[in-house]
Amino acid sequence: MTSPLVAIFDCDHVPTRSFLQVTAGWFLKDRKLGMLQTPHHFYSPDPFERNLGSYRTVPNEGELFYRLLQDGNDLWNATFFCGSCAVLRRSALDEIGGIAVETVTEDAHTSLRMQMRGWNTAYINRPQAAGLATESLSAHVGQRIRWARGMIQILRTDNPLFARGLKLAQRLCYFNAMVHFLYALPRLIFLTAPLVYMLFGLRNIPGLWITIAAYAIPHLVLSTLTNSRLQGKYRYSFWNEIYETVLAPYILGPTLLALANPKLGKFNVTAKGGVVKNRYFDKTIARPYGVMLLFNYLGLAVAPWRFFVLNADHKGAVLMNVFWIIFNCVIIGTANSVAVEAQQRRGSVRLNRSMIVSIRTLNGAAISGISSDLSLGGGAISLEQATTLEQGA
Repeated sequence: MTSPLVAIFDCDHVPTRSFLQVTAGWFLKDRKLGMLQTPHHFYSPDPFERNLGSYRTVPNEGELFYRLLQDGNDLWNATFFCGSCAVLRRSALDEIGGIAVETVTEDAHTSLRMQMRGWNTAYINRPQAAGLATESLSAHVGQRIRWARGMIQILRTDNPLFARGLKLAQRLCYFNAMVHFLYALPRLIFLTAPLVYMLFGLRNIPGLWITIAAYAIPHLVLSTLTNSRLQGKYRYSFWNEIYETVLAPYILGPTLLALANPKLGKFNVTAKGGVVKNRYFDKTIARPYGVMLLFNYLGLAVAPWRFFVLNADHKGAVLMNVFWIIFNCVIIGTANSVAVEAQQRRGSVRLNRSMIVSIRTLNGAAISGISSDLSLGGGAISLEQATTLEQGA
């Protein structure tokens, strides 16, 4: 193989005809361009969208990264390879010894090594391929565990803060992408902190409750408004809480283990294209959410006793923790609902597409109609006139 460029796609991604027209020319314009990434666009709902019925009404979990953050990385010449929908320069790959295989996120690691050698990377915020989203919560969690573990592995093996050849902005962009996955610990602390007071009577935050409220509430409100203003239509504040809560119990262990020993862990491929015959509740994947819900409900159950008897002289502190627990119950309860897997009868996703269709029968007759949905395995078509077709005709 002697081609100077290598296009890489996941097996479920289908590129548009314009993919190379949009991407290849930039490698001629910039002779130091080592990798050009385009967005990952999904034409099927992910577990959050399908199981909670929010498809096309709430931004996909990946929208924030592919529509906003990667543009920011591109501004600082710190776009990283995402494993698919990208073009790489062969000479840049050869210079770093090929795709990095030392971590389970070989894509981001590969682009980091390119940039350590002085190669540029770029991002075009225009979808040029479409693929399948993860189709069950367990598969989604498994995929994110791999991403979280892999990014921490890179942090340990090629820490961008100390790697040679990077500019300051590149160091910060890569470092931010890696430490992002350490959110699990503070997230779980937030979801359980009020229980320390309600169940055990211990102070979770030292200080007068009115002072804590005066500092904490404005901070929480302003930080939420700021994130909402920055993220706009690509990530809603409430859904950010859900996404992190769903993943936090599962990525905590792998990220901490990767910090201790980056060689632990193996690559796993995310299964796609499955069928869910009947709606069911995935009790196994929902176990951590159920445990957290149970303890938060216990915290609410003892609240009256603590309010009127145990801490009657600190009623403000009790009320503050009660409101905190109620908020946590809403978040954990919604996360738990994602584990209710919706029915999915077809192995091939059907797209709602209205197109003029002409059906030609075995005897040569042409029948015209308009499609309402299409997939690799079939479709629904409204015919212009009533027609009787026999099977095999």
